[in-house]
Amino acid sequence: MTANKKDSPASYHDCAQIMDLALKKPGLRLEFNSPGKAINFKQRCNRYRNMLRQQSQELYDNVPGQRASCVYDILVIRMRDAKNEPTRSGKILIFDHESVDCKIIDPETNKEITFEPQSLFDEGDIK
Repeated sequence: MTANKKDSPASYHDCAQIMDLALKKPGLRLEFNSPGKAINFKQRCNRYRNMLRQQSQELYDNVPGQRASCVYDILVIRMRDAKNEPTRSGKILIFDHESVDCKIIDPETNKEITFEPQSLFDEGDIK
């Protein structure tokens, strides 16, 4: 079997750096010179996430009910145009955290519960 460069985690170092930063900073915005470069980067990020999930699958093969996952599964990568409108061919990628679009109501007080997404890392890790 021949090894392929795109099958190596080292080929995705740039994706890992950006996604690490996006974990700490929801709403991270990347602006590319062309839609092709934005699409390619989004595809590479998704390929890297899939690779990490496949690697973690070995840990869960014998554990019923457990699925492979990776730390980047919380990220949603959205493509936008210059007017910040959703598109399939924009030059802008927005890295958000997966979230539920709803109000959370405390059953005891009947008041809305609000919270800020917590970083998975210490802020001192950002340079």
